[in-house]
Amino acid sequence: MLASSVSSSVVVVLLLLLLPPSYPSDASMQWVKLDGSPLSHLLLDLGAGRLYVGGVDHLYQLTLDLEVMSHVKTGPFLDSPDCLPPIVPQDCPSATPTHNYNKLLLMEAGQGAEPGSLIVCGSLFQGICEKRSLSNISQLIYQTSNPVDTQYVAANDPRISTVGVVITIRNKQEGGAAGGELHLMLVGRGYTSRGPGDIPPITTRRLHPVTPPRRAFSQEEELGKLVVGSYSEYNNHFVKAVTHGDHVYFLFSRRDMWHKKEYRTYASRLCTSDRSFYSYVEVPLLCRGGYNLAQGAWLGNISGKPALFVVMAAGQASTPVATSRSALCIYGMAELDAMMQRAQEVCYTEGGRGGSGQEEAYIEYAVSSKCLKLPKVKL
Repeated sequence: MLASSVSSSVVVVLLLLLLPPSYPSDASMQWVKLDGSPLSHLLLDLGAGRLYVGGVDHLYQLTLDLEVMSHVKTGPFLDSPDCLPPIVPQDCPSATPTHNYNKLLLMEAGQGAEPGSLIVCGSLFQGICEKRSLSNISQLIYQTSNPVDTQYVAANDPRISTVGVVITIRNKQEGGAAGGELHLMLVGRGYTSRGPGDIPPITTRRLHPVTPPRRAFSQEEELGKLVVGSYSEYNNHFVKAVTHGDHVYFLFSRRDMWHKKEYRTYASRLCTSDRSFYSYVEVPLLCRGGYNLAQGAWLGNISGKPALFVVMAAGQASTPVATSRSALCIYGMAELDAMMQRAQEVCYTEGGRGGSGQEEAYIEYAVSSKCLKLPKVKL
């Protein structure tokens, strides 16, 4: 894994003012009250005119006028983070009725005669996922009652974050001579102390095609993962995952284990076609005023140029706990990509040191790899 000590520039810094919530007084405004607080995910399918909402023990499908089309209860069910599914009370005495927190809510596009699906992952049963119909979420397309260890996806702890994106790449090996499409899900999740402890911070999961012995949502060796020497030390708190151009970006905060051991926010990038994670790179993000912990993010535009809007909070001393001080920081994607490219060049061709001889890039995550001095023509 490649990390860089070169920080990105802040384009704009704005203080956020929090206003008390109020109910709409205008009768023309549409609003709806849903169970499942806190509601954690909202997914809009503007083309089909559908809205999907995931919360605690509840999943909703609504029209754009906020009329409930379908409602599914996803919990509580008998479960324990110390036991592997399926849960059998005699074999798992610690199992109790447990709430199901929605961790991922993503859309998979259809392919040919195959319909698209709504991907739903919760905190129950070691974070397994399922596919539901986009037109009616009460219809299950795929669900496993007896998952294998490679199918555990989301964090089983409501306090630990999980993010993900769905990508489609060309795949000659599985699509015949003419090639075909491979649907994958890239997932970032924090470390959990209970349950399976060997799930990397970033993994690639298979969505389609799935032919035996392959399984949906499975983490396969040939699909790639972020190699980490110590899972507990590198406990990334993931905030957002987005696609832009030919890359996937992850935004997260973690302790800088290499230098001052302070908590910082990082943006990482990976080529969508890179199934070996050779292109993986990350850089720290700075926000003036001591704002170091990302709380939320959105990929948008400023002055007609793509930019990453990040809500930052000031951390409480040297901890990952956010204070009430917050700011909105905007990072131009062109500048961010340039710094990531610089980090790769410095690590692969200059041994990690810049023109002044000072260290600018290094290999993180407690692995044995080191920066190299390769000819630039090999990049």
